[in-house]
Amino acid sequence: MELRAGRCRAGQGDAPPTGRALPPLLLLWLCAAGGGAAPVYNLSLAVDEGLPAETLVGDIRAGLPPGADPPGGFLLSEGSGESAVLADFHVQPETGIIRTARRLDRERRARYSFAAATLRGEVVQVEIAVTDVNDHPPRFPKDSLQLNISELSPPGTAFRLPAARDPDAGGFGTQGYALLEEGGAAGEPPLFQLRYVRPEPLELVLLRRLDRERADVHRLVVEAWDGGSPRRRGRLRVSVRVLDENDNAPAFSRGEYRARLREDAPPGTAVCRLRATDPDLGANGEVRYAINRRQSDPDGYFAVEERSGVLRLRRPLDREARALHRLVVEARDGGAQPEVSSVLVSVAVLDVNDNRPSIRLLYLTETGGPRVSEGARPGDYVARVSVSDADDGGDAEGDGGSISLALLGGDGAFALREAGAGVFFLCVAGPLDRESRDLYELRLVATDGGTPPLSAEEPLLLRVADLNDETPAFPQPHYRAAVSEAASPGTAVLRLSASDADEPGSPNAEVRYALEGDAAALALLRIDARSGAVSTRARLDRERQAALELRVVARDGGVPPRAAACRLSVRVEDANDNEPRFERAVYRARMPEHAARGRRLLQVKATDADADQFGEIEYSLYDGFNFYEKSKAFQIDAHTGQIFVSQDIDREGDPTTYDLLVKATDGGGLSAQAFVRIEIEDINDNQPVFEQDTYVTSISSHTQPGTEIINVAAIDRDSGMFGIVTYELVPGEFSSFFTVDTSTGIIYLTSALGRLARSALFLTVSARDGGGLPSASNAAVTVNILQTVLVPAIFERSRYSFSVPEDAPEDSMIGTVKAREPSNSLEVVSYRICSGDPHGKFSIDPQFGIIRTKKQLDHEAQSVVVLTVQSQLGDSPVYSSTQVNISVTDINDNPPVFLTKSDKVTISHTQPPGTAVYIAHAEDKDSGLNGVIKYSIASKQSDAFSIDPSLGVVNLTRTVFAEKQQEYTLHIAAEDCGSPPLTSLLMLTVVIEEQKMGPTLVFQSLVYQIEVSEATSPGAQILQVQAHSLDPHSVTSNLTYSLEPSTDSVVFGISSDTGWIYLRKHLNYECAQMLSFRALVSTSEDENFRQNASTSIIVNVLDENDHSPMFMPETYFFEIEENPIPSGVVGTITAVDKDSGRNGQLSYFLLSDGKYFKMNSNTGEIINWAALDREERAHHELRVLATDAGQPRRSATATVHITIRDRNDHAPCFPQGALRRQVLEGQPSGTLVATVFAKDFDSGNNGAVLYSLESEEDIGYFQIDGVTGELRTTRPLSHAERSDYRMMVIAKDQGMPSLQGHAAVYIQGCSSWEYEMQHVLIP
Repeated sequence: MELRAGRCRAGQGDAPPTGRALPPLLLLWLCAAGGGAAPVYNLSLAVDEGLPAETLVGDIRAGLPPGADPPGGFLLSEGSGESAVLADFHVQPETGIIRTARRLDRERRARYSFAAATLRGEVVQVEIAVTDVNDHPPRFPKDSLQLNISELSPPGTAFRLPAARDPDAGGFGTQGYALLEEGGAAGEPPLFQLRYVRPEPLELVLLRRLDRERADVHRLVVEAWDGGSPRRRGRLRVSVRVLDENDNAPAFSRGEYRARLREDAPPGTAVCRLRATDPDLGANGEVRYAINRRQSDPDGYFAVEERSGVLRLRRPLDREARALHRLVVEARDGGAQPEVSSVLVSVAVLDVNDNRPSIRLLYLTETGGPRVSEGARPGDYVARVSVSDADDGGDAEGDGGSISLALLGGDGAFALREAGAGVFFLCVAGPLDRESRDLYELRLVATDGGTPPLSAEEPLLLRVADLNDETPAFPQPHYRAAVSEAASPGTAVLRLSASDADEPGSPNAEVRYALEGDAAALALLRIDARSGAVSTRARLDRERQAALELRVVARDGGVPPRAAACRLSVRVEDANDNEPRFERAVYRARMPEHAARGRRLLQVKATDADADQFGEIEYSLYDGFNFYEKSKAFQIDAHTGQIFVSQDIDREGDPTTYDLLVKATDGGGLSAQAFVRIEIEDINDNQPVFEQDTYVTSISSHTQPGTEIINVAAIDRDSGMFGIVTYELVPGEFSSFFTVDTSTGIIYLTSALGRLARSALFLTVSARDGGGLPSASNAAVTVNILQTVLVPAIFERSRYSFSVPEDAPEDSMIGTVKAREPSNSLEVVSYRICSGDPHGKFSIDPQFGIIRTKKQLDHEAQSVVVLTVQSQLGDSPVYSSTQVNISVTDINDNPPVFLTKSDKVTISHTQPPGTAVYIAHAEDKDSGLNGVIKYSIASKQSDAFSIDPSLGVVNLTRTVFAEKQQEYTLHIAAEDCGSPPLTSLLMLTVVIEEQKMGPTLVFQSLVYQIEVSEATSPGAQILQVQAHSLDPHSVTSNLTYSLEPSTDSVVFGISSDTGWIYLRKHLNYECAQMLSFRALVSTSEDENFRQNASTSIIVNVLDENDHSPMFMPETYFFEIEENPIPSGVVGTITAVDKDSGRNGQLSYFLLSDGKYFKMNSNTGEIINWAALDREERAHHELRVLATDAGQPRRSATATVHITIRDRNDHAPCFPQGALRRQVLEGQPSGTLVATVFAKDFDSGNNGAVLYSLESEEDIGYFQIDGVTGELRTTRPLSHAERSDYRMMVIAKDQGMPSLQGHAAVYIQGCSSWEYEMQHVLIP
């Protein structure tokens, strides 16, 4: 059967064939009926779901072509009773009517399909679509849902919700969602909103931050709706459980806790209970307590129970060490990141009488120790006693009446005198006697006013210092001894000893010995002041003094000293050393030449300390430096030392300098020597002498005025101004035509000669030196006048100057002169030297005018040569001339020359250092530096000699007395300063002559040293000096003593006959500690035989305690930073005492405030030894005493101000604690909410507090003034928008590093109704 495609008409028109395969049974039937292809028609039907049964759906016949009614009905493809089509539809095969068999449900099945065939083979494919209706509401997977959301979830966080499902299709499906209700407070903005944008999932979005403490559960209803009309809705109940987070810090119930506790409270005592609450849940709300040890209580005096907050005492308290404890207790919750708050706990320590009074002693005795002189008078202070009690109210400095002080012992010898403010003075109350009692055992008992009272006891051992009331005593009144006169000085004679019953070891018992009596005996014996050993002071002479009688005095060291004496008898049981000394080693004199014989030039002076003939000096004078050639030009008076002229001396012919040796010899053969240098001064004793008597020259009659004619020259042998020559034309017939240069001797033409008819002119020139002497003869000058019309050749220059070294070889060119011939002349010019070269040392080239050397030159013979050169024109007699000055320059061609190659001198072995031994003299003919001579010792065997490099004086540098060498050889070099230098040597032999000693007048000591106290009164004798002769046969009677005038000796005087030196003025150690001067002695015999000697006196001035210490300045200021640890040295005070030794040795003491500071008594350092707290005490004023160690002591006081500099050791704290305020809504911005105040006990920047706010969400509503702490609103508040605000105020100081404190501020926004209700008064 062939199936054909066809069109069926449905309710809405025909539908095209679908090409769907027909059921197999129906196909078999169609094949059997038609045997070919059957037409297939499509029929599409639609029916709404939910209609009741038997609702007409359609007619199958509508699918056939019009007019094609099927005969016999239709055959259905759904023949089985189990067919889903037949279960839901009733199909009448006969009519083709289709009805519903029951209510249809599109959501169960939305489409049905079957085929119906006619008997003719036509097939209708029926498609039934179930049309959707809104018969289902949206449904959520479950009716309720619980969400767990952290209260710290930020706004904008989204939480996914399950979507609602609606079986309906299209617009009847789920179209949207709504959040119907929320479990928040009325009037508050919503916390959540829904977000649903297809195809994204449904989300619940958090709009504001949650606060579990305000609401821990939020109940929401989410409604889903479809697109039907009316809409169908589905609901989901959402329960939002707010999860707790640690967002709240514990809050203490008080802003500050205050407690009081007795200082004797035992450890474990409860101080107070701290309570802090935290609204968080679980561990976040569990509060644990702890003390912040970093900020407070580092020593652990207190402990807080972690759970209960009970603050307990941990260690015993001491109010005297610390009266107030400030603790910072922290409350910390149990969160993973715990929140912490802190509170200040002030614990005042209540005083109990647990401290005994303390006793401090400051001795006011001379020694600064527990010693009081037995001469102390009643009322004299012994010590300053200060009592204090660390307990409150028991401090004697603050309340003197609370502590009593009693003195026990002493048997009435001492008493206490109250000075107020806890200060007492221990004074002498009765007479003291060290001999009867030298030690007092005293006790000081201090008792406070506590209940029961406490007392302290201070033992005091007070020694009685001895007075000098015992006199030294010798065991016997008379001592005898013997000593040989051969004993050398220092020989021990005997030893004496005296005892003193005063306190052993004290100055009162310290004995010093001295000798008194005959001055002659005192000059021979001395006694050691400490040991009492008597010894010889000088050599003894039995023939002069056979017995010595003296008195030995023993003095103790007391003030004033006590003395005793005994008699000393010494029996004496049965030798020249001073040479003359010149006042100067070198004498200098000047004399004019040709001085008259017998003229006295100078006097040399030598002195000899010896006496008699050994002190008689005889002078002799020698040429050079030896004793064998006496001077011929000069003589010396053997007794007076006057040197005078013995022959005529011509400076030009004789030496210009004489070096003489003067020898002084005493009567014992001892001698000394000195040198005399006499310089001969020039006088005007030489007349100028012309080099030539006659000068001849020729000139042309056409010679022009001004032309040099000729140069005349004269020489004067004198020096200086006396050797300067001036020239003058002697007036004559022709002198008016010429003039002469007064200094050079050049004659110039001054007038024209054209009209003069003479062939020769005659002139006379005279010369005169600077002293006015004229020349012995005048110079005659002949000037030949050549009458010619020829003009002479004129030199280009009227004067030429050349220089040539003196070592220039012969025929060396010096220079060239040039004369120019007249313009109309054809003659050749020739040259010649016409004058100035008498020795023929120069030549001139006649053709070219070149001047050359002809012989060897010598600067030393002639340093300047003046030549006159003439020019001649051909053979004509016409000449012109010029002057040529030639300077012969010096070269170092002459070495220094000694007068002899070797020399020999003899000196005494006793010559002192500084003696001039020899004068080396060399001459150098060169000039300038080439002729300057320096002397040195080129080689020497000993360092005993030196030489003056400019004068050539050889000096003795040390004594040669002890040396065995008898002869020294010195090579003296004379070196000029030329380049290179030239040197000559002189070998000098110095012979040391050992002479016999002669009688000498000497002092007993070359140097006397003595100590004199500056307190010694004027007039007191301090030292006796004595002199004697070493010659046993010499008698030294009538000696006269004197002091050499000097600045040091004016303080002293001396007895001229005894040699006792005494004090004329007060000494002052502070101005001069040592005075040095010389004492002189001389014999009073004839002046020609007088002997002299001298000695040095050295006086060491002993210091006395005559100056008090002085502070510079009297007030000191120091600054130190507060520190819980003692800071050590704060500063150093310094006092000065002009005295020396113990009198200037200073000790320092504190007179006050020993609680915080001590003092180093040696260095003056003030030492901080206790913790300083500026907040407790910001300033300390100390009184300091400086005392010296003199007898008696002197002292001075100074004030020390110590300022404690603040350190940042206190954090700002809020005394008011947490703040709670209410603010009426709607108030304008800037409304003052509260003023916070934080206190910082520090000062300066450390105590300057700045405020700031810290809050995560409330910072935009409020602001705080950083300086004043005023908290104000920044905008109007709305109660409906928000009712509560919480923020943290931070107080931060400006220290480095800074510290901070904080306080919580809670602000509640009130509506006007609430505000009014809170302020309504109900009767």
